[in-house]
Amino acid sequence: MAKRTASTHQPAEEFTPVVAIGASAGGLEALTQLFENLSSTTGFAYVYIQHLDPTQESHISTIIGRTTPMPVKEAEQGMRIEPDYVYIIPPDKAIELADGVLMLSPRQPRPHLHMPIDQFFVSLANRQKEGAIAILLSGAASDGTLGLKAIKAAGGITIVQDETAQFQSMPKTAIHEGVVDLVLSPKEIAKELERLSHQSYLFRLTALVEGPSEVETPDEDLKAVIQFIKKSTGVDFTHYKVSTIRRRIIRRMLLYKLERLQDYIQYMKQHTNEVNALYSDLLINVTHFFRDEETMDYLKKILLPQIIKNKLPREPLRIWIPACSTGQEAYSLAMLILEVLDDRVPGLSIHIFATDLSESAIAKARHGSYTRSEVMDVSPQRLHRFFTKVDDHYRISRTIRDLCVFAPHNIFKDPPFSRLDLISCRNLLIYLDQVLQKKAIATFHYALNPTGYLLLGKSETIGSSASFFAQLEKNYKIYVRKNDVTSRPTFEMNPRMPETEPMEEPNRNPKNPKTGTPSTDLDTVVDTLLMTQYVPASVVVNQDLDILQFRGSTGLFLEPLPGKASLNLLKMARPSLLFELRNTVHKAHKSGETSRKTGLEIKVKNKTHQVAIEAVPLKTATEERLFLVVFEEISTPVIAESGSAGVRSRRIKQLEEELSTLREDLHSIIEEQEANNEELQSANEEIISSNEELQSINEELETSKEEIESSNEELQTINQELQQRNDQLTEAYAFAEDIFSTIREATLVLNKDLRVMSANRAFYTIFQVQPEATEGRLIYELGNRQWDIPQLRNMLDAVVQEDAEFQGFEVIHSFPKIGEKVMYLNARKVVRQHSQEAILMAIEDITEHRQVQRMLSEQEAWFHTIVDSAPTLIWVAGPDGHYKYLNTAWLSYTGHYLKEELLQGWTSDIHSDDQESYRLMYQTCFQKRKPFSYEYRLRRQDGNYGWIQEKARPLFKPDGTFNGYLGTCTDVDPEKNPTQELDLRVQERSGEVRKTAENLQAMLNSSLGAASLMDLMETEEERSQMIGMMQRNLNQVTAMLTELQNFTP
Repeated sequence: MAKRTASTHQPAEEFTPVVAIGASAGGLEALTQLFENLSSTTGFAYVYIQHLDPTQESHISTIIGRTTPMPVKEAEQGMRIEPDYVYIIPPDKAIELADGVLMLSPRQPRPHLHMPIDQFFVSLANRQKEGAIAILLSGAASDGTLGLKAIKAAGGITIVQDETAQFQSMPKTAIHEGVVDLVLSPKEIAKELERLSHQSYLFRLTALVEGPSEVETPDEDLKAVIQFIKKSTGVDFTHYKVSTIRRRIIRRMLLYKLERLQDYIQYMKQHTNEVNALYSDLLINVTHFFRDEETMDYLKKILLPQIIKNKLPREPLRIWIPACSTGQEAYSLAMLILEVLDDRVPGLSIHIFATDLSESAIAKARHGSYTRSEVMDVSPQRLHRFFTKVDDHYRISRTIRDLCVFAPHNIFKDPPFSRLDLISCRNLLIYLDQVLQKKAIATFHYALNPTGYLLLGKSETIGSSASFFAQLEKNYKIYVRKNDVTSRPTFEMNPRMPETEPMEEPNRNPKNPKTGTPSTDLDTVVDTLLMTQYVPASVVVNQDLDILQFRGSTGLFLEPLPGKASLNLLKMARPSLLFELRNTVHKAHKSGETSRKTGLEIKVKNKTHQVAIEAVPLKTATEERLFLVVFEEISTPVIAESGSAGVRSRRIKQLEEELSTLREDLHSIIEEQEANNEELQSANEEIISSNEELQSINEELETSKEEIESSNEELQTINQELQQRNDQLTEAYAFAEDIFSTIREATLVLNKDLRVMSANRAFYTIFQVQPEATEGRLIYELGNRQWDIPQLRNMLDAVVQEDAEFQGFEVIHSFPKIGEKVMYLNARKVVRQHSQEAILMAIEDITEHRQVQRMLSEQEAWFHTIVDSAPTLIWVAGPDGHYKYLNTAWLSYTGHYLKEELLQGWTSDIHSDDQESYRLMYQTCFQKRKPFSYEYRLRRQDGNYGWIQEKARPLFKPDGTFNGYLGTCTDVDPEKNPTQELDLRVQERSGEVRKTAENLQAMLNSSLGAASLMDLMETEEERSQMIGMMQRNLNQVTAMLTELQNFTP
């Protein structure tokens, strides 16, 4: 894919791709599904990071160990990762990866945000680049999004769980931020990992360590990809670092299961959207607030105060952030400036220009809204001062937003900003080769004020452009502009327009159409040309006539001038050649063809030489216009002088002197013209820069206009929705009124003065009153003042004044027409149509319910009285298996109180030899809901044990729900060895007791079912019939209990 002239790669076998898996709530279940469908021989190392309770011991290693044959370990400090191992983060720790070793650190104390997933993902991106795979499973909040962004920017692969996630906040946040490659279920993620493991050689291919001396040039396939991008977007990546482009391409190939670059080129030709996708990948948008805390601290305390102090009155502070990504850098500087000013210089005008190639990044920067994880590096004080929390995002304040102008911009084509005090360009140059690095540095030099500063990233330097800047502080990458050199960057007036030609695969061996010279490196072009056609002395110059290379002996034609050193051709050439040199190069530049001039003379050491010069345009791989200027000395033949030779000689000498004078005059004019041109060019460049600034501001205004129009459309939509909601509300009010009039409970609507506004039909029917005697009157004046109750007055006043409400206030009153009623009163404040407040008071008639309750209580008391008088030991257990009732005969037998038996458990009175077998029998039958019969020894009141026979049957409610057990115990100690006749009698009598118990259960179930149906009966006649049936059941129960009292074996 690329040619390498030097490399210091580590062996591929030493590199182990890492799969980092982050999760929070609901993630363990998804992880279990993933490992259950994943083989143990992928060659990947797996690191699982989950939000854990710092105070609790983690058992995740044990749980995961059951789902995979891979060894599962809890991470330890300094543990080296191995393929096909799983590592789990321990509680109360943060984890990072450094050189294949896991590094643990204490969890950040509050109020710092604990983002362990982001922390590990970012460290993985920094260390393993494209050899990293990051997976985000179920979880709340937004941890992991920043980490996925870093992984994707580094060339790794990012995957999140689909809608199967139990908690979707974490996956959805990542998808919304556009940092996700694949959205899959846990089972699909396992399949994808299997597939990627079969292509792991691609990881190893692109994850090799690059040495400092490595030089790469694109091969023809890579050039084809770059050309596709240029045609589609207008952005040329020729001079971006080949390693960066290669990593991004291989990342895309992995996603599409492609193994050869030629296959990927065919895929691009068939899927035009892939070009834009690769373009987005190449625009590495990685940034965060207050990046490099030490540098930011230096800016705040030293540099920014110094810049502001040196400002003249009404002179604006101007800052440019090229490659600003999503705006965090620009907003960070704006916050620092306001903190430095602290209202001390209210009249200072501040302009922060932030630009980027990515229009989507610029759109987000303009919006100024960031997730919780994106503001984790912002202190609580700054968060409170400069942000507004909107839902689960943080919106930058208007004060900060108004200081910043965001616009799309290509620093290599678009006119730069001018008169700047500071340029912050961090982590852009590291992705460029030397050609673009030099061009960028020259652009920055031109754009800055004479006292301006340049801020670069930690890994960046100005390299070979040291003539433009001097380092201000060794500990920081801050440079100050030098003013003894001039920079003239070139740019286009239509920089962001993509080429319109249809996309087609470029020629793999392009030729110069006019010279036939292959587009190879500069040395090859020049050497080939000189060896084949030219022998004379020559130089290679750029369009500004700066000499880049010398060829042959140029001493006859070129001579350095005294004073400051310069490699400009016009500063070194013999004076008599200056005019023609400029003209010849200009003609070659204009025509694109070779230009030649002969008949020139120069004097060197009082000797005249005949000279010819030739300018040849050079076609190279770069876009810079270069020229080969060839000098040739012409030999003149000796001609014998004739008689008039002396006259001709004098005439020639005279003409030469005149020509020399004209040349001197012309030389002066040229110098003046050059000075004027330089001034005009400088003014023109400033105008273009100002025009670019105005264009950026205009774009901001256009954006604001679009936002306002969008807001107006939203307001119209909201207004329509409000109208619809109002119509719906009117319908709802009408529907509520219909419901109010038809509900079966008596209901009153009172105004804030507690006068009756209306009552429903049920109120008039139940209480047998007329509307004219009700509506408009105080609630306390109704009827025979039955509602004039002091406590009710207080409760209704609280509803009116404090928006309180009450339920279940019981009132018992005897009405003249309908007799005594027991009622529940419920009241609360409501809003009626047209926002009119009212009190809704519902009156629930519970008279019959209370009658049934009283009857059931009497029956229960009667039942307990009869059962307690029976000689048989009787017990009742609830659905949970615990005894809830023991009759008097039981308590007399054991000598315990009921409370003791219920709290301590009566099984302790069973003989130790019988306890275990009884418990086992009881539990088995209880679980199966089966009747049982069992004999065991029970301790009597005197401390001795006696044999009893226990028989029990399960109880069920009318709806079939299990309700516990009813058991009887018979003292069989005297008859432990009975005769056969006595056995038969006991068996017969026991059958009678069992039958009686069954009938008793049936009667009780019937009564319970009748009681539960009382509330559902609508007429008095139905309730009377039910009460009659319950009375008959009670009589039968009484008879059965009498039989039990008379029971003798």
